Amino acid sequence: MKKILINLALFQTGWFVCVVGGDIYAIAFTIAALLIHNWLVLSSPVEWKLISIVVLVGCLWDVLMAQSGIISYSDPILLGIPVWLVCLWLLFATTFMHALFWMNRHLTLAVVFAGIFGPASYWVGTRLTDAELGLPIMTSLVVMGIGWALLFPCGIYYAGRLKS
Repeated sequence: MKKILINLALFQTGWFVCVVGGDIYAIAFTIAALLIHNWLVLSSPVEWKLISIVVLVGCLWDVLMAQSGIISYSDPILLGIPVWLVCLWLLFATTFMHALFWMNRHLTLAVVFAGIFGPASYWVGTRLTDAELGLPIMTSLVVMGIGWALLFPCGIYYAGRLKS
């Protein structure tokens, strides 16, 4: 339970630091959080494989959303997305084998959870940054929700396969 709480605290703090702090603070916090994660939370070195895949797929999803005009960022650096968003994906990916792993046994709930809270996170992020939804708000949120409802359960399922 201690590992789960550390993992959740690092991610939640990191979300705020990345979104509000911008690139420099995001990079510094992410490096520190990944070191702490590796030291106190990591259950197996194979977890880095999952983290890498989640970051790659997540960033590709965000690039696709940025390139298609669903969301836009005032400071795009990497193919239309800012560095702080890549850092956020790194932090989020660490939760798949820890704080969010319980969803592996409840994939239907993972679909609902992701379909609601994925877009909600982006919407809150647009309120705290210079990012903007490019389409009418409901259209953007529905597209994001569909993507999250497909991608997140796949990542959670894969985490279960790696852990077993």
